[in-house]
Amino acid sequence: MATKHFYPQVDGLVDQALLGVVASHSGLGLLNADKVVFSTEHTKDKVSVICGGGSGHEPAHAGFVGKGMLSAAVCGDVFASPSAKQVQKGCMAVPSDEGYILIVTNYTGDMLHFGLACEKMKAEGYKVGVVKAADDVSVGRKNGGMVGRRGLAGTVILDKILGSMAESGASFAEVLALGQATGLSLVTISAGLDHCHVPGRPEAYGAMDNSSLEIGMGIHNEPGVRTVSPVPPIDVLMDELLKYLLDQEDADRAFVPFSTTDEVVILINNLGGVSTLEIRAVTQVAVSRIKKTYGITPVRVVTGTFMTSLNAPAFSVTLLNVTHASKMCNVPTSTILEYFDADTDALCWPKTSSYNNAAQAVNGAEHTQSASFDTDLIVDPATLDRKLRQAATNIIEIEPKLTEWDTKMGDGDCGTTFESGVRALLELMDSEGLAASGSILRVVDAIVGITEDKMGGTLGAVFGIFFAALFTSLVAGASTATEGTPVNKILAEATVEALASLRSHTPAKEGDRTVMDVLIPFVAAFEKGDITAAAKVAKQAAEGTMKLQPKLGRATYVGGLQDVELLPPDPGAWGVHEIIQGLAL
Repeated sequence: MATKHFYPQVDGLVDQALLGVVASHSGLGLLNADKVVFSTEHTKDKVSVICGGGSGHEPAHAGFVGKGMLSAAVCGDVFASPSAKQVQKGCMAVPSDEGYILIVTNYTGDMLHFGLACEKMKAEGYKVGVVKAADDVSVGRKNGGMVGRRGLAGTVILDKILGSMAESGASFAEVLALGQATGLSLVTISAGLDHCHVPGRPEAYGAMDNSSLEIGMGIHNEPGVRTVSPVPPIDVLMDELLKYLLDQEDADRAFVPFSTTDEVVILINNLGGVSTLEIRAVTQVAVSRIKKTYGITPVRVVTGTFMTSLNAPAFSVTLLNVTHASKMCNVPTSTILEYFDADTDALCWPKTSSYNNAAQAVNGAEHTQSASFDTDLIVDPATLDRKLRQAATNIIEIEPKLTEWDTKMGDGDCGTTFESGVRALLELMDSEGLAASGSILRVVDAIVGITEDKMGGTLGAVFGIFFAALFTSLVAGASTATEGTPVNKILAEATVEALASLRSHTPAKEGDRTVMDVLIPFVAAFEKGDITAAAKVAKQAAEGTMKLQPKLGRATYVGGLQDVELLPPDPGAWGVHEIIQGLAL
């Protein structure tokens, strides 16, 4: 659980945040004392659509105020409902001759305060309707009792559809009817690796161990309905979540019917602490699993940060059955989707479009040999296979340490880059018998392809140049060598030439704390053809990097290293040493 904050207390935080929202959009106004963000472009001839609730769920709701979405958002303190007075002030900030639609998340405080505001405004002669956002399926009918389902990320779908419908000039009755039908066609389930931390509160509350996750977490730090340990693979987890949403045999949770012919919108919501990289990958898993398991191809796929729980490392999956909503209110599915896709200038709503049902990935051309060769360098296949597998095993076993060292001194990707390369090599050995012929040229050529396709970053480029040059030199050496020339001699000479080619592309030298601190002395020692002796030199050189200050690469940006006598080994140099040890056995 991340417990450090730039704002260690919540006092004044919401006020500052709302000022930041308004500063980012020229079409917004702020009632500072009432924490109301409103659209300055709203006109009285259109229905006013207002949503709100406690803060801590950003960008909901202030981030969704704008032309074509919410008319106003009413914000409470962190995880606390705004008052009825605030709600009324929010309505009066966007006056309407047509009426007011209040979208309310189904939490007790929100329902009571918005409900009170609704009744007070009705008593004053205003036309006001309430659309309840209640999309959670985790609790179920039995335990939900009279309270019903909680309002989660499905709320923002209501914000978008009803806001766009109001902008189109629809009547109060039409907006209210579609809102209620849409609310009854939404389902959401969440999963989280940990709870959020509220600034100023004790650190230990709700903390989870590293081996567990919870299914069915709320947006106010509520615990989930089920703890799962160990954390399952994402496809297994997604299957479990979709079962909560779609299992029509679960009488306790089958709130919305679904069939393969229904038009369905899927929204993947980041609850605040999931990286963008991961949430995009989660989206792909959700789409692929719902298609494979339930035969549903979504008509819209939306992913991003919509309804958060501060910094919770969690996500939720929301499904809107557009077909079901259409049947309930007699509005065509195409019209509902037009509202969903309509332009809005709200700060935080993404542009949506039809789901891309084309091929999800296009494979590039397979790697071909760098050059053709008429002669070859053949060694004992069993020995070649054993040496390559040992080198790969060394890397796989040391990967956690390489990653640890690189995290301290760089960007943390060194270990996984090495591992990706050797695992790709093992796959070729297992699936295509790469080493079965004993051909060194075939192996080196395959490694060139691996460095291009599987190993990114600086390390991939360094290896790519070295092995491409090594392949060229080996082809030349094999074609000109006299009969009986030892393979190790050809290898040694080609290695010297490959290192020279690499050095022409990088300023790195011995002493700079890079892979060159092992490569250069190893190649110099191997020039004599004895790889066992050269491997000992490589090991000493790798250990020596612990006494070197970085002069190239990301480690040069790490402060305070000058005062440290013994650093972790350079992970790149150590990885090269591990490969060499495997090849020397």
